[in-house]
Amino acid sequence: MPPIRVYHSFRSPYSRLGLHILAREGVDAELIPFTGPPEGVAFNDPTANPLKLAYYMQDAPRMTMRMGLPINPPQPFDVDLTASYKAAVAAVRDGKGLAFALEVSDARWGKGRDISDLSVLEGCAEKAGWDKNAVELAQDDQSVAAEMKCHRDLIAEDGVFGVPFAVMGPKKYWGHDRFGLLVEDMEG
Repeated sequence: MPPIRVYHSFRSPYSRLGLHILAREGVDAELIPFTGPPEGVAFNDPTANPLKLAYYMQDAPRMTMRMGLPINPPQPFDVDLTASYKAAVAAVRDGKGLAFALEVSDARWGKGRDISDLSVLEGCAEKAGWDKNAVELAQDDQSVAAEMKCHRDLIAEDGVFGVPFAVMGPKKYWGHDRFGLLVEDMEG
């Protein structure tokens, strides 16, 4: 079976659902924070379209509750996700990627926490069984910066335009509701 890459964003409640599906199904994947579409490709922000936003505000809670997860939309909504992404890259390196990503996603979407706050991320690290000091160290770690630069190349190579997005060989899966197909294809 080819390796699996999963692109996620802490900004998206659907990414949270996708991460939970990966954990529930025991999918071993390389987690990559989605820092935006490839250069030259516009980002279609769902919150910028009033009709899409209205649907989003109905659908995200419905799908979250369907998975048995709590939902509490974050306040404030738009925060700088850079620190969380840097910590996520370091967590992957330290073997705590999925556990940390789940904790951060749950803090943001289940508890409404501000994940731009390093103390919130440190709490997530502790809950994930990861050294909370690694969160702050990741912020100026040049190897993390280099890894994130490589991720930008992978985003372009894989043609990622939204999240969650999984790639297994030539097959692509966009949306948490497609992750069941990913699992089926892994087994088939």
